[in-house]
Amino acid sequence: FVFILGIAVSPGLLPSEPLRPGDAVRLVQTPGEGGEVTGKAAPLAIDATVVSVTSGDSQTIVNVVLPSSKAADLAARAATGKIAVVLDSRVR
Repeated sequence: FVFILGIAVSPGLLPSEPLRPGDAVRLVQTPGEGGEVTGKAAPLAIDATVVSVTSGDSQTIVNVVLPSSKAADLAARAATGKIAVVLDSRVR
């Protein structure tokens, strides 16, 4: 099964290239404002595909499709506002 999840993302955590449906992205947990990346472990990253993007005044909602096994974990992490979107590849 796959799920669609909407993630509210601040402008500084999105690529400057506009996201489009079909884009392959990685959703990466960030340390948050003033935080530091410590340790040798790589930050959590979840692969997803963009379904749609809606720009708002202070945040952009990125709807993504991802495996059901990752949906609850990503939803919990996205609720903290500490998720960055990395554009991996684009369907042409």
